[in-house]
Amino acid sequence: MTDDAANPPSAPLFGRDRARETVLLVAHRALGQGGALLVTGEAGLGKTALLADIAERLEGWTVLRVHADSFESDLSYSTVERLVRGLNTLSGTRVSVPRPDDEPITVGRLLLDAIDAVRSPVCVVVDDAQWVDEASARALRFVVRRLAEQSFLFAAASRPVANSVVSLFDDVAATTVNHARIELTPLTVADTQELAAHLLGHAVSRRTATRLTEATQGSPLLLSVLLGQLRDTFAEALHPAGWDLPVSAITPLSTAVSAALEGADVSVRNAAEFVAVLRDPLPLPLFGTVAARLGTPVDAEGAVARGLVRSTEHDGVVWVEPAHAILADAIAADLPLQRRVEIHRVAAQVLSGHRALRHRVEAADTADPTLVTELLAAALLAADRGQADQAMSYARSAVHLAAPGDEHERALLEIGLLAMRTRMHERIFDLTPAIEALPASPTRDAVLIELRTLTGDIPGALALALAIDAAPATTPDERAIRSHVAEAIPKILMATRDMAGTVDYLEAGRHHIAAAPTDRSEISDPALRWLAQPYDDLLRLLGWGLIAAGHMRRGDLIAALVVELDQLLDGEESPAAADALVTRARVFILSGDIERARDDLARAAGLVRRFPSSWTAGFARTIYAHVLFLVGEWDESVTLADAAVALALDETDLSGWPIALTASALVRAGRGEAAAVEERLSSASRARLGFAGSYDGDIPFIARAELARALGDAAAQLVATEAAEEVATPASTLGWMTYRVDALAALGRAGDARAALEACRDPRRLWRPFYGSLGWLEGRVLEAEGRHEEAVASYLGSLEEPGSALFPFPHAVAALDAGRLLLTLGTDPERARALLETAAGAFRRLGAPAYLARCTHLLAEPAVADPGGPVAERHDPFAPLTTRERQVAHALAAGMTNKEIAERLYVSVTTVNFHVRNILAKLELTSRRDLRKLSSPRGSRRTTSPRPPDFPHPSGDPRPHPGGQHTSRPRKG
Repeated sequence: MTDDAANPPSAPLFGRDRARETVLLVAHRALGQGGALLVTGEAGLGKTALLADIAERLEGWTVLRVHADSFESDLSYSTVERLVRGLNTLSGTRVSVPRPDDEPITVGRLLLDAIDAVRSPVCVVVDDAQWVDEASARALRFVVRRLAEQSFLFAAASRPVANSVVSLFDDVAATTVNHARIELTPLTVADTQELAAHLLGHAVSRRTATRLTEATQGSPLLLSVLLGQLRDTFAEALHPAGWDLPVSAITPLSTAVSAALEGADVSVRNAAEFVAVLRDPLPLPLFGTVAARLGTPVDAEGAVARGLVRSTEHDGVVWVEPAHAILADAIAADLPLQRRVEIHRVAAQVLSGHRALRHRVEAADTADPTLVTELLAAALLAADRGQADQAMSYARSAVHLAAPGDEHERALLEIGLLAMRTRMHERIFDLTPAIEALPASPTRDAVLIELRTLTGDIPGALALALAIDAAPATTPDERAIRSHVAEAIPKILMATRDMAGTVDYLEAGRHHIAAAPTDRSEISDPALRWLAQPYDDLLRLLGWGLIAAGHMRRGDLIAALVVELDQLLDGEESPAAADALVTRARVFILSGDIERARDDLARAAGLVRRFPSSWTAGFARTIYAHVLFLVGEWDESVTLADAAVALALDETDLSGWPIALTASALVRAGRGEAAAVEERLSSASRARLGFAGSYDGDIPFIARAELARALGDAAAQLVATEAAEEVATPASTLGWMTYRVDALAALGRAGDARAALEACRDPRRLWRPFYGSLGWLEGRVLEAEGRHEEAVASYLGSLEEPGSALFPFPHAVAALDAGRLLLTLGTDPERARALLETAAGAFRRLGAPAYLARCTHLLAEPAVADPGGPVAERHDPFAPLTTRERQVAHALAAGMTNKEIAERLYVSVTTVNFHVRNILAKLELTSRRDLRKLSSPRGSRRTTSPRPPDFPHPSGDPRPHPGGQHTSRPRKG
């Protein structure tokens, strides 16, 4: 109960798990020994929301929430009066309201009487505690001290300033064991993504979440207001990563700005306005120089005191910047245009480099061809330095400022070429109509080929590409464009499912690439010089051709292209190398060569960290995660898949988004995490695919089938495979067929199971033993047919098959079935026990609790129980942990720092700290060293040969390049 019965339930909290858990822990302890909490944080960081959330979770408590009032902060006992009235209402007592001249001890005793009259544990929550009057603070100090041994909790929320309640808490904390001070920090980008998904009903890209976080300084309040106001703009965005903060976002904050400026001195207003217009952090001396040249007095310190400006110190120099980017927009929007232009013009004179150029753009009030030229030159320079975002920003400004005619056409072409180079087409999707309207030229058509391809106009893209391919190329510029198009044509043909056409084009493509210039200086147009990369064009051409050959099952061509790529890729590090490795890995997977696929993907995953402009960046992470699932590296798999999910919406081609979600569901399915699986598969089903289609459309059905099997629901397992059959493609590796045979056998439908098994054996189909071997499936069918001895022989034979141990999960399932059936037959209990312990060891390492529980149950049978066996073999020390906690635990055991773990998992260090604390608490450990000791015996019992972690190191690929000896590579130009 609160002082406001009309308060609605609090909204879900994001980024506050650690704070919530701390509060609940203190509350639990307070049932027997009292407790005190102080939550601090700047305005808008969610102090009130956190306390409201906690109030709803304190079952069995009587919660009294009051808000201190700034207008009554100088009135003695104003806060206590609110408390007394609330307590009287709760208990039915008639404790008198204190008088201003009462002694704090007297008032404290009144409060004690009112609290004692309540028949349940009492929690007093004081919000906006920075406004608690001094007299009330003294009375509360008396109360909290006296109730230290009773079921009582005092919680206060305050801004991080020195005040009476902070002093009260510090005094109480010195004498009370059960206390905690919680400082709320701004939300991280990952928190913003979660909050946005909750409020909008769909995911936003990491790039968009970064913009939102920076604009609001991570304030949950501002984020919630902003997302509510901008719901429609997200829906209208042409690409998740192409969303920009519109001017309308500042409207909801105009009242807050007016209140902050109300009554402010002119010099304070000037300081706030200048900082708002200048936006970026600026050394105070330079800020003062700008103000002096404008002849305007400024009071930066006063603006800081009013919360409009933030100041920090670096190496003895004070810097100033807006307190919030959105507040800065709101302040700047209220200034006359001429005033803003004047400030920008002076700043451009005082500052240098990038900042000066940006302020020149902001100050431009007439057409200036010189400025447009400078912007385009700066864009090219930024692209050369790998600063893609800055390059596109300069080019966008040039497009906006260019005068109609040749200047505007040139700006459009150059930004189109930059988008091709940086793979940031989402930044120019809105310019597509303007580019389409340009006079036809090889440059324009090259830009449009990619734009049409990415927006789904495959026939239009193919028509332009074939026209360039057929036209004579007489200049180095034209030959460079044609080489680039030659690499793109197979990609477009595959989008039309014309695999034969893709293969047939390879020789023509080679011819055009061979004729391309290798020296940038040969190309006359500076904007085209980056196209002098025929080696990269050849890598991609061969990669696309290899995929087509794989779909056509052209073994001879596949072998030749694999050998050629081995030579070309030896030591090569580039976006094109990543693309070629990923495409080759896809073919290896289709052919069943998981080991080579894994090696290629390990290398590709390292490259895409350094070269995010590769076409297949999203697929590199996702396919690798799938392969790691297959080979039993589940913690590595889920880490990489989650990273792919976090980054997928930043890719121009969104094909990787649903695939990343489904790959992320696989491990969770094996671990029986139904809610997490459903959440990911549901999100994937709503995604819009890009032109590249899917990697393996069977994965979502396999995830559902695996979840059903983990939960012991054979009927649901069968339903998942039936849904898969309806949408199966010729490229399917038919993993769902494995689950179908297993489900039919479990349901006793022996005839149907036998027919499905024969379909797996059909050499015309691409069934692969990734989810279970033929020998194990034969055993499942034989068992359903009642031929138990033959079934045991098949199970045991499958465990001895070459390559069976490469897939530890299905290998363990086969061992479980063999041990289970041997136990049922009662013919060899000792071997049954050995098989079940082998399976249990694998399930323990994988973190598959449902399967491990089955093994444990069977091992407890009197016929196989071994009382003398080691206890550790019957217990998974990481069993209490969630999937995310297991990821962190394994990283800790490997010796990684919290910062390294945060980079690996794409979360904040604070989040990692939270998980580390939970892990140690759940496992009843006191240090990381204890965790390493706990995990080391597990590592020695691996069912497969140990490998180093396959997740790519932040600095690149730590694994040596596989493949044995290579012949010398052709020299690159």
